[in-house]
Amino acid sequence: MTPKRFPELCVSGSPTQMGQDIGEHFKNQIREVTELVLDRVNKGTRNTISWEQAENAARDSFHRVEDFFPDIMDELKGTANASNVSLERLMVMNSRNLLTFAKDGCTSIMVSDQASDSGNGFAGQNWDNDPAMAPFSAVITRKGTGKASFTSWLQPGIVAYMGFNSAGIGVCINALNGPTDPKGLPWYFLVRCILESESSEHAIKQILSVPRALTANAAMITTAGPLNLEITPHSLESLQAGNNGMLVHTNHCVHPSLVSNNELFANRIYGQSFDRKARAQVLLEQRATDGKVSINDAQALLSDHEHFPTSICRHPNDEHETGWQRSVISIIVEPSLRQMHVSNGNPCENPYETYQMK
Repeated sequence: MTPKRFPELCVSGSPTQMGQDIGEHFKNQIREVTELVLDRVNKGTRNTISWEQAENAARDSFHRVEDFFPDIMDELKGTANASNVSLERLMVMNSRNLLTFAKDGCTSIMVSDQASDSGNGFAGQNWDNDPAMAPFSAVITRKGTGKASFTSWLQPGIVAYMGFNSAGIGVCINALNGPTDPKGLPWYFLVRCILESESSEHAIKQILSVPRALTANAAMITTAGPLNLEITPHSLESLQAGNNGMLVHTNHCVHPSLVSNNELFANRIYGQSFDRKARAQVLLEQRATDGKVSINDAQALLSDHEHFPTSICRHPNDEHETGWQRSVISIIVEPSLRQMHVSNGNPCENPYETYQMK
């Protein structure tokens, strides 16, 4: 099977310089994906929005981002300038999950050092989403000043996505059912907070200090073990692994103070979330040899086809809203080794390629 690696880039220096380097290197991809993104946001939804509406919503985010994260906004301005794409279009990309209530999925697992057969904790997930995004994706390492360096899989022009940092934190992300607040900051800026933090405590402090737009989930592996954060505009609740050192999360709320969202916002739960969570928990326990789980075990779990095609490894199906989606990538991050493994396409059909922080 021929490996299909994503393009890679390492940038460093000031935020503006990093943004310019990203914009210059990925100029064509950024232009194309920013033209495509609204069409994909509207796919599968009944209430479509126009470019004018999308760009007006993006402008509303400018001042909020500049107030709390001026350095990230400087990076985006550098990317916009170098790629000759308007800042509004980049902000549409970075706030795309605020534009509609389109559902996104993912199954995430977290395994502690003690539960990993290599002694190195890891987190992993499938990204059940839009396959049209794959050709525009890349692996980018950012080495800023005074913050943790981080490596992330994403579409260039987005400020952060799944990945790991130099401080031993890895993060996977799940869509989650709950309230939204249009006055809050888009989700990807909170992911950036996590990946630029030197500790999970610092990340939590940062997230709690800013207004938040979405309810979403951060499935993390840290130097202290698995840590899952269910984040809403009004609260942040943490879940930690039990005695077995393993944790699973999908697309519904688990923390006792938030489970009411599963009824209040039942229409925002990505399909088969409860079944996928139960299945992943069973598989983790079954695959643990003497209480240990390997990267190969994790890859096999993320390739599971129980209840195909709406399985952990998701394939196209006849569901109106999300049937055109699939597991676009599968990713496993090992922050203590400064590396991650990513499949380009469904993990049942495509090999995992290893990317290291350079």
